[in-house]
Amino acid sequence: MSARPRIVVLGAGSIGCHVGLTWLAGGLDVRFIGRPEMALAMERNGARVENGERADTLAPGQIAFSTGPAALADADIVALCVKVTDDAAAAAEIAASARPETVVLSLQNGVDNGVRLAAMLPGMTIVEGMVPYNVIRPQPAHFRKASAGGLMAGRNAVLEAALAPMAGTPGAVEFRDDMRAVKWSKLLLNLNNPLNALSGMSLHDELSSRPWRRLLAALQNECLEVMDAENIEPAKLGPLPPRFLPAFVSMPDWLFNRTGLKLQKITRDARSSMADDFTAGRMTEIDFLNGAVAESGRRHGVPCPANDVVTELVRQAGCGGRKTWTAAEIVEKINQRMAGVAS
Repeated sequence: MSARPRIVVLGAGSIGCHVGLTWLAGGLDVRFIGRPEMALAMERNGARVENGERADTLAPGQIAFSTGPAALADADIVALCVKVTDDAAAAAEIAASARPETVVLSLQNGVDNGVRLAAMLPGMTIVEGMVPYNVIRPQPAHFRKASAGGLMAGRNAVLEAALAPMAGTPGAVEFRDDMRAVKWSKLLLNLNNPLNALSGMSLHDELSSRPWRRLLAALQNECLEVMDAENIEPAKLGPLPPRFLPAFVSMPDWLFNRTGLKLQKITRDARSSMADDFTAGRMTEIDFLNGAVAESGRRHGVPCPANDVVTELVRQAGCGGRKTWTAAEIVEKINQRMAGVAS
């Protein structure tokens, strides 16, 4: 590895660009691989990345953005930010273009990315990472952090050395020994992604409504039961113990809206990535989120009717079905499932 390691962000969408631009603004050597429309936006206007009160503007000449895999050839680290549904294609590009000693940092949703990537990239070093916050794009090349949280990754000497200059900055990474537990704990939060998409509301408005939060609590309770069956003790990611989350989100509006929204620092224009997928007509990651909870529940004999119903509604929406539901309608579907009534 060179004295100044080269990081290549593969899958430079909203999350990948926010992470990579934050590192680039902090002085790291970062290259980007993404879609042509993103490349064109940065070529014309450069980019702006916001982390709370800090904002950095980068000129077009400061950003190396390409649409093909050539940049992988001299990467020391690949920050993989593609959708989980695009893993196979991304792994094929890495296998064909990157050096065997390249470290692959998976900054993706889901709980078993490392296992899948290791099977597709035998012999390469795969490190699990986690991005806990939302990113919104007010303009095509403007990336704003829209909720609280910091980056986490599994321990790896190459990564820790490369990212050491980011300590104390918005691009800092907390290295953990318990990434399996971290990923499952993040899943507790990601279970809201489909609810936000199905609500048709902003994250702020959806989470300001107790009926939607009580639905989230039902999803989280099922997930915690599955974690017990998997012998996973959830990792603490924020100010609250994970097992307290369902009770916390179920609190009355007058209390939650004064505390929960403030703790998460959710901006009024934030939306889940799945809501963006609905808008763009893209395939969602539902099978790797709520679908993964339901599937694991079936393996262990743990009923997960709430996660099953939400997964089915998102799948139906992706096949041209109804996209917007009320919380009460989804609760009725879940009650029917629990009573054994065909939906």
